[in-house]
Amino acid sequence: MRLSAKTNRYYLVFILLLFPLMMVVDYFVIKYYVYSEVNEMLQHESNRINYYLSDRAVFPASDFLFDTAVVHSDIVVSETFTDTLFYEDYANQQIPYRMYQFSVSQSNHQIVVRLRHVLLEMRELIGWIFAYTALIISLLIVGHLLINRRISRLVWKPFFEDLGQLKKYGTTSGDLLELKKSNIVEFDTLNKIIETLTNQISEDFQKLKNFNEQVSHEMQNPLATIRNKMVLLLGNQHLDDNELNWAQVAYHETNKLSKIVKSLTLISRIENNEFKRLEKVDVLELLENIMRNIGELIEYKGLEVTLDLYPARIKCDPILANILFTNLIKNAVQHNTEGGYIKMFLNPTKFEIENTGEVLETKTDQLFHRFEKGNMLSDSLGLGLSINQRICEMYGFKLHYHHHNGRHKIELVF
Repeated sequence: MRLSAKTNRYYLVFILLLFPLMMVVDYFVIKYYVYSEVNEMLQHESNRINYYLSDRAVFPASDFLFDTAVVHSDIVVSETFTDTLFYEDYANQQIPYRMYQFSVSQSNHQIVVRLRHVLLEMRELIGWIFAYTALIISLLIVGHLLINRRISRLVWKPFFEDLGQLKKYGTTSGDLLELKKSNIVEFDTLNKIIETLTNQISEDFQKLKNFNEQVSHEMQNPLATIRNKMVLLLGNQHLDDNELNWAQVAYHETNKLSKIVKSLTLISRIENNEFKRLEKVDVLELLENIMRNIGELIEYKGLEVTLDLYPARIKCDPILANILFTNLIKNAVQHNTEGGYIKMFLNPTKFEIENTGEVLETKTDQLFHRFEKGNMLSDSLGLGLSINQRICEMYGFKLHYHHHNGRHKIELVF
């Protein structure tokens, strides 16, 4: 969820909770002021009536409805404001009035006067004022949300520009990150921190990359020298059986170490995203080339090969595609039993390879880890499937492994 959407959601929740309360308060405030105005008008009229009675001893003509009653002077009559209903013949219904009761003293008696003011117009006025106020508040809320959305776009524009630049930035490029300056202190501070961190990461990455390349290069030369010397030593006719066996073991382990260095270097390059070519690779043609290259090994082990291949293309670096499928097929050949079988299936969505082999000694979910082998006695380095897993993660492929009673199946979903 976007930050602006989350902020607006909180605004809406707050408004939905506050708006009814505001409307109730608004209604009673308007009613209070309207009634206060009516009460003031009634009191003003009562003062006028008092003046006429005291000065002229007669009731004046009035725009207000009123009635009178003569009571004994000892009776206490309190001044009160009340809401009441009177039946009006012209309307054929009860009409609401605001009534003000007061008394006027006359010689030895007092007159109770009840002034009335119709509330129909006042109630309509209260309703209209309330509706108008609610409309104004609603428009203000909607306007606030729209303006806030527009302002948020303007204010957060530098942030999203920097975010887009960060998405395109890669530590493998070796370029320094430079973010645009804005007029917002918080964004500029964040940009400085991000620039410092990313540039430091990029620098550390380049140092580590150079170190790995130098180590790999420097190790290959001594290993090549050792292999050559081992070949010469193995050709020496003066070695006894023990010395010859020691030389063979040393030669074998030297080759193994060389392969480990190359495989780890390849994994490092894959993880560092150094393979940037993206082409449509013809998988069918690639499989046919691989099968021709290892045909002699398949014949040597007496394997029965069944192919069910259909045209398929994947978007991938050609070098990594060759490594991926070569590892899968070589893995099926090397870990197969003599006289076993290999079955391959290919269509535009997946590639499957099934082969016979030894019973698995390692958990299935650990086979894709580095240096993990299905059989501890195997000469395998345990890096082939790890390399395949890194390639699949890079391009979004799915790699699944299944086994049952010495039958192994790997499914590669494009």
